[in-house]
Amino acid sequence: MTRLGPAFRSALLALLASACLPDAAFGWGQGDKGTTSSQFLKIGPGARASGMAEAFSGVADDAFAAYYNPAGLAFLKAPEAAAVHDSRFRSVNYEYGVVAVPLLSWVQTKRPKNAYGVLAVAVASLNTGKIERRSVTETDAPLETFESTDLSYAVSYGYVFPRLRLGVGGTIKYVDAGIDSMNAGAIAADGGLLWRSKVVSLGAGFRHFGDQQVFARASEPMPLTFFGGMGIRIHPRFLLALDSTLARDSQPRLAGGFEYRYQPRGNKKLNAAVRAGYASYAAKNSTPPDALTGTSVGLGLHYDHFDFDGAWVPFGDLGDSFRFSLHVKF
Repeated sequence: MTRLGPAFRSALLALLASACLPDAAFGWGQGDKGTTSSQFLKIGPGARASGMAEAFSGVADDAFAAYYNPAGLAFLKAPEAAAVHDSRFRSVNYEYGVVAVPLLSWVQTKRPKNAYGVLAVAVASLNTGKIERRSVTETDAPLETFESTDLSYAVSYGYVFPRLRLGVGGTIKYVDAGIDSMNAGAIAADGGLLWRSKVVSLGAGFRHFGDQQVFARASEPMPLTFFGGMGIRIHPRFLLALDSTLARDSQPRLAGGFEYRYQPRGNKKLNAAVRAGYASYAAKNSTPPDALTGTSVGLGLHYDHFDFDGAWVPFGDLGDSFRFSLHVKF
């Protein structure tokens, strides 16, 4: 087996460290909160990742890598599809769907199915439900209602260098934000690296780099985010994940989580998973502070080619988020 050279290993660790630098290093931080558009892009899809506090950029081992770290797509060797429903607080609903396909999936060849890379297509949607419209004069009943809907259409590609055990990946997406009769569109990009051994994986990259969105003659930048993460497979059934993100308009977010899988004896097709995680910045931003804010808990059931996962993520006074996802490997 080819080993990763010391120079390359140092470069990868340096890139990972750059994603974990404090906000002062970039001149970003909590003071810029609310100054970027399309905040829904920062919602991490997938109940499995959510159960581990979204500490997934250094793991990225399924179709949801298209969001967390597109480099993770490079390691997939069979087509996958996944769908997410996230019932959030205040009647806000988030949906996400992704299909990832190795380019040699239906080609008769001795090469690995991901030898020419893996392509993924994803769609995300956030809907706030009915919003009441009122005039400057106070009335008992609203004048009417309107809705706010944000959409993202993304195409991702990942390629692996087998000898280096290194995956590289990128995403191009079109983002459309709409409220009432107004819309604002923009193009953004993600990029990442993922190095993976049998026990440890390291990932780093960026999300949401792109155009400014113009709403009612006011322009706002995308929520550019740098990330770095690590996955440690302590045991074939136990996964530990650590993650750090730094967004243009937020203080650094540190997260950690674990996944434990239980497999009944004599049944290789069936297993169950329990997950938990904690994200540091969420608890600090809770007003008033809530003991549970920042934590997350999840459960999963795997049978044959199917995974059904659920996660509970509390948001203090705002309410709770219940996330469910279905994942299929073909």
